[in-house]
Amino acid sequence: MTVTLERPAPPKAPPAPPRGNGGSRGRPDRERSSALFVWLVVAAVGMFFLGLSSALLSRMGSVGWVPAPRPPVLWPGTAALLGSSAALEAARRAARRGVLDRARVRLAWGVALGTGFLAAQLIGWGWLSSSGVGVAANPGASYFYVLSGAHLLHVVGGLVWWVLALWRTRSQAPAAVDLSSLSVYWHFLAGLWVWLFVVLFTR
Repeated sequence: MTVTLERPAPPKAPPAPPRGNGGSRGRPDRERSSALFVWLVVAAVGMFFLGLSSALLSRMGSVGWVPAPRPPVLWPGTAALLGSSAALEAARRAARRGVLDRARVRLAWGVALGTGFLAAQLIGWGWLSSSGVGVAANPGASYFYVLSGAHLLHVVGGLVWWVLALWRTRSQAPAAVDLSSLSVYWHFLAGLWVWLFVVLFTR
């Protein structure tokens, strides 16, 4: 009688982790980290402007307060900023559905509108300067330049982020494009400007 010994089959190698975007687990972790970071930034910026706004409201109730004149160009500038926020929200929804062509067009429109707001702010400063209202002209002018200037710096940072997001819609797969964090930051800046506009120019 012949006995045949069978060798056990070698163990199968574990499946290789998915490539491309760091795996299905890595991307949600990065998105959560990014969202947390943005909310912390929004909270810090909000506290900063809340302190300045409180000082402004306190100063407005004191003797000798002189408000700054309102540059007319700020009205269309404000409309452009709100329009850019709406365009970004539309782009975010399109990107979530994977329609990157539509998201790209709406992002481009939003960048143009955000740049329009930036230009309106600079024109407004020039209008005040040509009218003889400098930084030290009166308390209202001082607060306007400080508050609008600080807000403008955050807008510039947001526009840089926005351009990078527009580039990602051209170079990455639909699943890798997420505009949620940018939307939170930009919508916050739009709402913040409306608040500053009301506080600065409401008599």
